[in-house]
Amino acid sequence: MNKICRHPFYSIQIQNTGEVYCCCCYWTNFYSFGNIFENTFDEIWNGEKAKEFRKQFIENNYKYCNLEVCEPYKYEMTPSLTSEYPKQIEFSYDRRCNVRCIFCRNEKNKEEEEYNREKEKRIEENFDRIFFPVLKQAEFVELNSAGELFASRHSVEIVKKIVRINPDIKFKIISNGILFTKEMIEKLSLTEKMYTVTISMHAITEKTYNKLVENGNFNALIKNVEYLSELKNKGLLQNLQLNFVVTAYNYKEMKEFVKFAKKMRAKAFFINYHEQINSEKLRKELDVSLPSHPEYNKLVKLLKDPIFKDDNCSVNEYLLKLQPVRKKLPEILKTLFKK
Repeated sequence: MNKICRHPFYSIQIQNTGEVYCCCCYWTNFYSFGNIFENTFDEIWNGEKAKEFRKQFIENNYKYCNLEVCEPYKYEMTPSLTSEYPKQIEFSYDRRCNVRCIFCRNEKNKEEEEYNREKEKRIEENFDRIFFPVLKQAEFVELNSAGELFASRHSVEIVKKIVRINPDIKFKIISNGILFTKEMIEKLSLTEKMYTVTISMHAITEKTYNKLVENGNFNALIKNVEYLSELKNKGLLQNLQLNFVVTAYNYKEMKEFVKFAKKMRAKAFFINYHEQINSEKLRKELDVSLPSHPEYNKLVKLLKDPIFKDDNCSVNEYLLKLQPVRKKLPEILKTLFKK
């Protein structure tokens, strides 16, 4: 029995292009098993591309993965090149959202939005035909890493449909937390059907939150996280995770964020800023994990604090590997002059 990452044998992620990945497309360097509009699901799940990907994992070779941001979480299992239908399905194609996070969405581009909407519509129209047979055998459904589940009528209807065809299904929900109210949970009969909830929070103060999230509501977010904490305390929710994308605007709140997560019986998860999203100018301003950033060494020093080794805290590999850099004399003088 080998100890390997189980994702290529266990899960799929569907993007709005129809491409199928075994987990986050960024983490697998966009290695796709196939496209749901060009192949049958059987051809995708046990096709040659899937077998090739699994072969590397069996050989303990993760060459298709982006190991800078992901450390494979390994399970004991007896793998094979082919696999039964996935136990976990992640729908990551519905980009509707009620907020705009500064590190997630660029300035609105109508042409791009219309293009994405057409692709999403194509999946919506074919949803029952493509996914119902697979969903009947799944154990978990994850919604929605592309947008906001509770801001989309389509995604809300998906939840209702899935519950009807598979009453034993458990949900893993990713949300910005603002619309994730007690009333919404009860309306969708989710109280006893949630396994993991991940809230994209990114700040511990309203002032910082408002710098990062446009059209957000910090007070509503905190209230809803507190309710989710109550559900976890009652044993109705297995896992609660609070995500924090590290930027120059919020990194000084990281320690307090860990303390808040502990109070909420949640795990604090810190992720580095992703450069794919924004302009180079904005990246230089936001990405404090860049060695060229004026506050880079402060972040590196902060990450040495023992609090980030707490059981309720997880820091991704990229941030853990950061090392201090020696500044050149002109940079030191510039920093002193600013002070």
